[in-house]
Amino acid sequence: MNDVHYALTLFITGITPRSLRAVANVRAFCEGEMNGSYDLEIVDLYEHPERAQPANVVVSPTLVRSLPQPVRLLFGDMSDRQQLCAVLKVA
Repeated sequence: MNDVHYALTLFITGITPRSLRAVANVRAFCEGEMNGSYDLEIVDLYEHPERAQPANVVVSPTLVRSLPQPVRLLFGDMSDRQQLCAVLKVA
């Protein structure tokens, strides 16, 4: 892995099984694959609905990679490791 640092935001809606699964999947992927070169913010849209529009979030869960550019989005429970790798990693 190179010296790229990732800025990630995971948008969820409440403490639902789908939201909890997405959080667990993203954390496990990042810890296993990104060697600490990331910042992960979890945003509950029930608590912070104003954060959805600026991030172009229309469904939840949504993972937004804001760095490195370009911005990339992934929707769902983040259980597909191939999709996570395609969106998150610059290989």
